[in-house]
Amino acid sequence: MDIEAGKPVFVEELVEPRNQHVGRTVRVTGTLHSYNPTTDRASLVDGQYLVLIDTQLLGVMQYHLGQTYQFIGVVASVEDMQETVPDDLFDDTRYSLATVLRARVAREVDSLDVAVYKKSVAALRRFLDGGDAARSTDDDTVNKRF
Repeated sequence: MDIEAGKPVFVEELVEPRNQHVGRTVRVTGTLHSYNPTTDRASLVDGQYLVLIDTQLLGVMQYHLGQTYQFIGVVASVEDMQETVPDDLFDDTRYSLATVLRARVAREVDSLDVAVYKKSVAALRRFLDGGDAARSTDDDTVNKRF
């Protein structure tokens, strides 16, 4: 079985009603809001969005609430709906109990400038969506400068 690289996604994309990422390997970044070692569950927030993380595959780790983490894993549907969301969320927080990220990699990225990271992911997506047309336009611009 091949392990896929995690496609960078944002927390808000994982809580969409029709989550197109179910079954795919993704990389998500956000602030650790809660962690329960008994249930191997964490919650990651980004702005007003929250996603549940299954940390069962990660083994024993020391998590620090309020720090920035990046998780890589497979997005899965939750059948039993027994998930609980932390009760100290703001009223406008958006979340989904229908999906969970089954993490296989976790790392603290507290020194990451999240705003710059989001801009770079957006630029990468635009570039990949543009395909050859975006590449030739960029090449023409570079050639005109020199």
